[in-house]
Amino acid sequence: MRLIVIAVFTAVLAGALAADSPAAPEFSGTWKMDPSRSESAHQAVPIGPVTLLIKQTASEFTLETRTGERDKAAIANETLTYKLDGSESTVVGAARASVQTKAHWDGVKLVTETARNVQDSTVTTRYVLSLDPSGRELTIDKTLTVQHGYQFQGANNIGTGKDVFVKQGSAKK
Repeated sequence: MRLIVIAVFTAVLAGALAADSPAAPEFSGTWKMDPSRSESAHQAVPIGPVTLLIKQTASEFTLETRTGERDKAAIANETLTYKLDGSESTVVGAARASVQTKAHWDGVKLVTETARNVQDSTVTTRYVLSLDPSGRELTIDKTLTVQHGYQFQGANNIGTGKDVFVKQGSAKK
């Protein structure tokens, strides 16, 4: 009898915890940077307009970043795919360089991490993506770390920033 009570209690508790866990947000869509609220738009060398094209399935998250203007030749594109089970994968990024990617959920936030070699230094980026309650505004908290193997006074190996994107297209139904 005691085992039955424990089993029932465990089942009820597991069901309650599952009901309380938030559903993963849906990031899929086309997102345009709001330059008035984005730190990347105000850095020393502004990056120009940025559009994100996101495709999300139950197992993968694909992020295509388009930087620059279509009517000019300065468009830079990069597409990275992340497995949503937390495992690491290698993809070919910009300039055919390999990029290690990995992602995991932190509650309703998606954390993506990339590592690549840039001029013999490892550069890692960590993005924490979150949606506002309406699902129409995407905030990305960014951390960039350059691991160049030496330290000197005044060197800044880490940069942080926050960018805000607005969803394009029809209103959410």
